[in-house]
Amino acid sequence: MRPLPALVGLALLAACAAPVPPGELVLDVSEVETGAAPGQSKAFFSDYPDRLFYAAAEACTAPGQEIVRPDRSHLRCESLPPVDAAAALILEFDGTVENLPRFVISFASEAADDGGFLVTADNYIRVPQQAGGLRIIRLADSQMGRMMKDVMLRAGGQPL
Repeated sequence: MRPLPALVGLALLAACAAPVPPGELVLDVSEVETGAAPGQSKAFFSDYPDRLFYAAAEACTAPGQEIVRPDRSHLRCESLPPVDAAAALILEFDGTVENLPRFVISFASEAADDGGFLVTADNYIRVPQQAGGLRIIRLADSQMGRMMKDVMLRAGGQPL
């Protein structure tokens, strides 16, 4: 296995294994979309981050994981949590069994104003609600943040 996909794989596994501690930070989806949420890391890439997207896709191959690529600039690895964690998330956050919670690691790229690309790496837990909509659970995890910055550095980015 090449080093970059292996490192991305470790980051994905760490996200899947992380328990939901007391005092978690819960944000609405609208707050997540502003880009000001804990759990995010940013890096500048002088060229389009092909290596990063390739490595993330290569690392998202375990059972219960799915790659979602809505367009060329976005990639998510969505992982089903272990059964006991899924049950706890559903009960704690008024989730539904018809659409299970997912651990999500995503990468989003956008052209920078002065050339190059700005990439935002993000990780959160998405819990579909019984009443409709989604609840995003954000965990401020400095170890995961360091791992995501290291992944982007190894893929050719300069962490910001």
